[in-house]
Order: sequence, then structure tokens, then C-alpha cells
Amino acid sequence: MDIKKVMKLQTKLTLLIITIVFVAISIIIFFVASWMTGNIESKARTNITNIAEMVAHSSEIAAALEVKDPSRKIGPYVSMQLKNLEQVEYITVADMKGIRYSHPNPGMIGRRFAGGDEYRVLQKGETYISEAKGTLGKSLRAFTPIYDAENKKEIGFVSVGTLTHSIEAAKHTAVLFIIWVGLGGLTAGIIGAFLLANNIKNTLLGLEPEGIAKLYNEKMGMLDAIHEGLIAVDEIGRITLINDSALNILHFENRVNREHSIGKNIEEVIPNTRLMNVLETGESEIEKEQRINNTIIMTNRIPIKNRGKVVGAIASFRDKTEVTRLAEELTDVKKMTWSLRAQNHEFMNKLHTIAGLIYLEEYKEALQFISDVAKVRGDISAILTENIKDHSLSALLLAKYNKAEECRVKLKIDENSKLTKLPEHMTSEEIVSVIGNLIENSLDEVKNDGTGFIYIKIIEDGHLLHIKIEDNGGGILLEYREKIYEQGFSTKGQHGQGMYIVKKIIDEFNGTIKLDVNEGVLWNITIPMTRSADFD
Repeated sequence: MDIKKVMKLQTKLTLLIITIVFVAISIIIFFVASWMTGNIESKARTNITNIAEMVAHSSEIAAALEVKDPSRKIGPYVSMQLKNLEQVEYITVADMKGIRYSHPNPGMIGRRFAGGDEYRVLQKGETYISEAKGTLGKSLRAFTPIYDAENKKEIGFVSVGTLTHSIEAAKHTAVLFIIWVGLGGLTAGIIGAFLLANNIKNTLLGLEPEGIAKLYNEKMGMLDAIHEGLIAVDEIGRITLINDSALNILHFENRVNREHSIGKNIEEVIPNTRLMNVLETGESEIEKEQRINNTIIMTNRIPIKNRGKVVGAIASFRDKTEVTRLAEELTDVKKMTWSLRAQNHEFMNKLHTIAGLIYLEEYKEALQFISDVAKVRGDISAILTENIKDHSLSALLLAKYNKAEECRVKLKIDENSKLTKLPEHMTSEEIVSVIGNLIENSLDEVKNDGTGFIYIKIIEDGHLLHIKIEDNGGGILLEYREKIYEQGFSTKGQHGQGMYIVKKIIDEFNGTIKLDVNEGVLWNITIPMTRSADFD
């Protein structure tokens, strides 16, 4: 099967540019040549006319011609004038009978003027230019009458001529010069065509139009198929690529049109993407957590470089909210399982206690014990179900309460604690992470001999969320207090991520955390309930 060979883009561009240059130069040569040849002839006509008038107005010529030039002055005078003139072949002075008194050929002096075109100057006294064949050949010649000293009577005429072959030679020289200049321009155009075509080829990375179209179709197919958000910008931050998944993940689909976003500045369409930072630094940011439009995403931001220069940046991201929601559900199940296990263990202990009291016939003590347990459980349940409206936080506090009881630590939740809603944009996972880490640290510090005590108070007053957690543990050494928020730092030989995460979340929501160390540790945390803008 015959396959039609497709001409390469470089060849097409080269031929196109050469053709355009050739046509342009040909047109220029045609018009310039026409103008120059016409200008040469016009200049010759003006030149011979001016010379004829100059000779005709010479008093010496008029005086000599009036007396028939007995001393032969006209010939030498005219010969002297010819030496200083260009493009003039001859100057002939004749009387009213056409008898010559000057001529380039001395043998022609005294003979009658030839050509037959002197009639108008003799009969009418006109100044004009004609083309005729004389003794020297075909020439272009100007006629001007000569008058006597009083300018009353015509006594002869002057004929100044230049041979037509001299004019044609000048024209040919001018045209040849223009052609050479045009050929030089065409050569420069051909060289420029090759250089431009090669530069375009390198810019397109050697790809042909068919290859570029194929890549574009593949890219659009990938964008439609991929579920991650993708945003690309050029070197000044203008959007060059954005897919529908990006708008859907960030919940911009109802406010931003993908086609209309192309070419706009990224900060105008989607603020706080940090792509401008990547353009400035040229450094990648991998697996960074970020909040945009109340959506938590995990994003990778990578600079696009060409020969070492940053020419753009691209961000790919995925929604962490769904993953977080699943994690919260799994965490709640895990907490509930742990809580049930602890409750079962505690329930068995209490049943053993009641059974022992009944066996000893201490019925009043058994009833009192049951009443006390029921009251404590009732108080905790009331606080967690009626005052703490976030289910994840309630589950956490119940799990920590049961764990504390199992560890023989008294954990008290202030009966005035109240939380109807979380701070703006804060998730249950974040508040659970803050309180859970602090309680776990307190559980690790207090003694499990029955003297350990942890106090928790959570108050939301409409403007600020106040969290207070206090224990009677061993406290924190002075040299550690400035390091506890550093990632990786730990006094217990663990990963050292807990307090780093707590501080990061509080800072993200413009909150404050204060540490007071006396006999134990007191944490005071305040977080604004509203935020003026999104933060990275």
C-alpha cells in the first residue's frame, strides 16, 4: 500500500519563507527598476536642456555667431564646456541656415545641421527636446534659440545631445545593480528561512504538526480521565491548563469556567495555590497538606524547566476530605471498640465488687456503691451527650475516660464544658487530634497508683473556643519547653509528632497555646471561632 509522504514542517516553513521573499523582492525590483530607468532618462532630459539654455545665453556665443564667428571662438568655447559635463556627447551651435559652428568632429564644422528636427527652433524659436539620428548616431537632443545682444532677433540655435545608447547603458547598469541587491536580499532571506525554520523546529522539540495534534488529543483524553486535580501556569502565573477535576475538588465548578480561566492569573481564579512561590524559588513541594476554599487537599507542586530556566509550574492534588471522613469513621469505630473493651473490663471489676459486698451481706454498702457508680456514669454521659455536640470528640473523651479509669487515673471533665460547634473550617479530626494528643501526654505523665489526676474543660462562647487541660504529673523540664513543638522531638523515645501536630493545627486557625508548669502541666488554648480568610 502506497503511503503518501508528508512534507516536514521545517521544509514547509523554509519553502514558504523563500517564496514570500522571492515574490517580494521581484515586485520591489520591478517597481524600483521602472522608477530608476525613468529617472535616468528624465535626468538626462533636464541636464541637456539646462546646458542648451546656458550656452544659448552666453554673450560670447551670441556675439561670435552674430558676426559669423570669423575668429573661430565658438568651437574652442564649446569644447571647453564639454570637458566639464557628464552624459553630454556634443554641443552644436548653428546659425539660422543650419550651418554648424561647433561639433565634436571638426570636419563637420561649416556643414549643414543633420537630423531634420531643427525646424521648430528655426521657425518658431521654441525650446524643446527631440530624438533623432544625426552624424554621431541616434541621440536625445535639446534645442534652444540664440538671440542677438539686444534679444530682439534670433540669430541661430544650440543643440545639446546625448546618445541614446549611453542612456540605455546607464539604465542597464542601474537595473543590474538593483538585481544584484535583490539577489543579495534573496540570499539573506534563504539563510534566514533556514535559521528560522530550524529555530522553530528546536522550539517544538523536533515535533511535527501531526505529532503535536496527537499529543494534544492524548493530553485532553488524560485530563478527562484523571480524577486528580491538575493546574499548570506559565512563567508569570497565567493558567495554561486546568481540568474539571480540579474545579470539582475545590468546589469552584459553579463559579469558574475552565475555558474562560485559561490565560488568567492563577491568583485571580484560585487564590493561595502557592504556585507563584514555586515559580519564584524553582523548588518542588511534595505531599503538602493545604486548605483551599474550605477543602483540605494533598498537593504536589513542581516547577517546569526548560534548559535550566523556570518556564512554568504544575500542581496535582487530591481531596483529603473524603479520606479524612473515612479515617474519622474508622477512628470512631476503633475508639468505640477500645471503649467497650475498657467498659467491659471495668464492668467486670465492679460486678466482682458488688458480688463481694453481697456475699459479705453488706447490702447497704453494695447499694451505695451501685448508686455512686451510676451517678458518675450519669454525669459523664450527660456532659458528653448534652454539652459536647461533636460526636468524634465525645467518643474520644469517653474512650480517654475509660482508659484513665483502667489506668487508675481520675479524669474529670468540667460539668460546665460546652461545645455546640467547631471553629470555622475546623474538622472533627483536627479538634480530636489537638485534645487527644494533650490527654495522651497527660496520661503518660501522671502516676497510675490512684493519685493521678487530669482535668479537662472545653468552653465555646461564640467568639473563642477555650480548651484547658491540667494534670498533676511530673511536669516538663525547663530545657525541653522550647523544643516540645519541634517535629521529631520527644522525651519518651517516640516519633515526636504529637505536639508538632497540635501546634501546627492551632497556628493554622490563628489560635494560641500557653504552657504553665507548676507541680504538673497546665495547657491553655484559645482558637477564634471565625476566620477572615483562608490560610495555607
